[in-house]
Amino acid sequence: MDNSGKEKEAIQLMADADKKVKTSGSFLGGMFGGPHKVEEACEMYCRAANMFKMAKNWNAAGNAFCQAARIHMQLQNKHDSATSFIDAGNAFKKADPSEAIKCLNAAVDIYTDMVRQTCSSLFQKRVLYCVE
Repeated sequence: MDNSGKEKEAIQLMADADKKVKTSGSFLGGMFGGPHKVEEACEMYCRAANMFKMAKNWNAAGNAFCQAARIHMQLQNKHDSATSFIDAGNAFKKADPSEAIKCLNAAVDIYTDMVRQTCSSLFQKRVLYCVE
């Protein structure tokens, strides 16, 4: 499949993930598998982000990883959230360095909150490389 096919598939995955997130927030959606739908949506955002990366659409990949990171935080999965922010930062680094810095700083904040100083300092160095 060519890159445009991957990109179209990723766009469809993003739309499907958005629907899952919206329906999980409704009253009936919350009663019937709300958290499970949110987890599925998070996986869909990650798959879409990887497809965007294959299509070399770095901004879209970064946005999809950011969506996944926000959902991971909502589900209290701090480590997964930080990892998704790092993936977003790496994608944005190729297209939008200022957005990459925001994502890497979000990961640093999460790791600092988790008392993972080694990880925190490693990604602070990556932020400095983006600034240069």
